[in-house]
Amino acid sequence: MSPAQGAEALVVALDHAESRAAAVGREIADTAADLDSVGRRLGGAGGWSGHAGARARGRVGDAAAEARMVSGACLYLADVLRVEGSRLSRALITWADDERVRPGGGDATEVVDADLALAVRLRDAADSLAGYSDAATVACLDLSGTTDDDPRAVAELWHSLGPAERERLARDHPELGSVAGVSSATRDAINRTRLRRLVEAGSTPGLDALGEHLAEDPDRHLLALHPDGRAVVASGDPDGADGVVTLIPGTGSSVELIERTAERARAVCDAGADPATGSCVSVSWQGFHAPDDVAAAGFSAAPARAHARDLRTFAAGLDAVESMDGVDSPHTAVGYSYGSAVLGAAAADPRGLAADRMIHVGSPGSTVDSVAEQWVDEGGTARPAGEREVVGVASRWDPVPWWSATGVLGARPGTEEFGGLTVDVTEPGSGPASTRGAHSAYFDSGTVSLAEIGRLVAGRE
Repeated sequence: MSPAQGAEALVVALDHAESRAAAVGREIADTAADLDSVGRRLGGAGGWSGHAGARARGRVGDAAAEARMVSGACLYLADVLRVEGSRLSRALITWADDERVRPGGGDATEVVDADLALAVRLRDAADSLAGYSDAATVACLDLSGTTDDDPRAVAELWHSLGPAERERLARDHPELGSVAGVSSATRDAINRTRLRRLVEAGSTPGLDALGEHLAEDPDRHLLALHPDGRAVVASGDPDGADGVVTLIPGTGSSVELIERTAERARAVCDAGADPATGSCVSVSWQGFHAPDDVAAAGFSAAPARAHARDLRTFAAGLDAVESMDGVDSPHTAVGYSYGSAVLGAAAADPRGLAADRMIHVGSPGSTVDSVAEQWVDEGGTARPAGEREVVGVASRWDPVPWWSATGVLGARPGTEEFGGLTVDVTEPGSGPASTRGAHSAYFDSGTVSLAEIGRLVAGRE
């Protein structure tokens, strides 16, 4: 086997090991949640009492704790393989290329250093699985105080922690699953456990539908879960994806209807993905309380501004974690209908939104008056958004964008007053009769609009 073939084989093996470790970690986290549920039922009203019951509950509790430890070690392993493994892969490929040109003359220094860094982190995982480290003996960090809630600082700190430190944080802070900057597989594992407990408590509407949505596809990741009924779901693990599309839905959207949002987000990913270049992960960002109806949406930008910071923080965390492997994959944010107002409000923050392109679909207004008020977060550095980075997509027969003329929700991207790139997606042969369905058809298969949105996501201009 040549050096190039050997390097390629190892790169493939590292990628496979990473995805398998993440999948196993999430599955074992589910098992731990199941055991916790059993323990609560055994100890609840009408449960198993007496000495035998106490022993049973103790054993179930021990099994749950053991499962969480194994799950945490697997998720840690996946994170390490993605970041340090990626660095080793790049070093190997560079060395193999040099060897091909000048056999015996390749500099293996970077390979040795990357291999050592990976070995040290793998030893931490082995020690955790062997029981050499105990989360109960590790002081719990104040993640928020240590990082000042900066998603990029969170990502750096989280990656530096060992399995026991991560386990202690996850155990003592169940809200960690919604913290931007923590690896997506870990967030999913924590949030699924939290979701089960909230469903059992029956205190938050819509969570049954969310649970069913997640159960339909085991690849889906629950990236945020809030007790007030907000959630963020990805079609897969965005940390290692070749591209990510985040869809911010519009009026009437909710966790109960997240399946509809997910279908639209997936359609955008599929339209913009090139099978030859890699994978696209779609994100359904139901991180805000959307107005219930058009009347409520048209007269207030308050719901959009209320959670604009949450969208900005989410995007920054996504970018921070994803780019730690040394590859900066593109992220497209798509604001649909009232979601355009949320997107515009998030990018109005001078710290910027971590997105390579912001697409406003059927926008009634973006809460600001011009592209000059839109900012991009580029690797932690803010800069003004470029004219072609903010796009307005609309059909001439969609009545919703006409609302921007009132100025209540600000101007809409793509107009002469706002600036930015304009994309007209009026269907050929359509007329006044199209006004009734034009607004809801943007993501339908076979439409001009979906093809154009996909072109924008792929950067085909």
